[in-house]
Amino acid sequence: MKKIFFITATLLFAACNKEKYFDGPNQFSDDFESYNQFDELFGDDDVLWSFYQSTFTENNIEVDTTFAHTGTHSIKSTAMASNDELGASKSSYSKQNMAFWEGEIMVVSAWYYLVGEADAQWIFFMDLEEQAAIGAGPGMRLAMVDNAIRVEHKFLNPDIIQPEGQEVLFPRNQWVQLTFETKLSQKKDGYVKIYQDNQLIIEQYNWKTLPTDLLYFQQGTKGMYSSIEFGITANSFDNDMVLYVDDVEAYVK
Repeated sequence: MKKIFFITATLLFAACNKEKYFDGPNQFSDDFESYNQFDELFGDDDVLWSFYQSTFTENNIEVDTTFAHTGTHSIKSTAMASNDELGASKSSYSKQNMAFWEGEIMVVSAWYYLVGEADAQWIFFMDLEEQAAIGAGPGMRLAMVDNAIRVEHKFLNPDIIQPEGQEVLFPRNQWVQLTFETKLSQKKDGYVKIYQDNQLIIEQYNWKTLPTDLLYFQQGTKGMYSSIEFGITANSFDNDMVLYVDDVEAYVK
């Protein structure tokens, strides 16, 4: 009985102090103008970017100095098509150790240039997650299906799609801004808004936008998001793809 009481008290104390133990910045922006090589994005102090994934040998991430939304620099991600043998093809980079807490309104935006007209069903552009000891906890991410952006969840929630018959298609071979605004909630009182080039294309209220808490030492969430992933966070099974990203921003509204 004493052991059970001790464990319960410890968990309650940790819950009351989790914002202290898992603190981090709630704003970040980068126009990539200060880099010439991709490895310059990363440093030991984690002030800049934190982590990247290039899961196939042929995949590549690089600073492009000839093509950009503003200035002369962007990040170019090349990803081979995903396949059943090797799994998801990723060519992405993350800003981690941030702190966006339940009850806050989190806004993340970036400019994207998807090259070509080839089919790309279920290509993913942006992930909001809770980093964990192994991989990342469940979160929300932006996908393109039938050439239209939708919100997909890594926890038990249906996708949020654009109104049928009113879909705004995602343009190819031009710069497009995607803005993800969400009120964070583990209950059904959050919301999600997605803007494409400042046009509201998705609006969902009374929505669960954070997964249910799990213990801190397990795979899961603490009632927060702390990682934002950009680039080709998972490629389609259809075709190899090239994506440019520029002018990323994240903040609390």
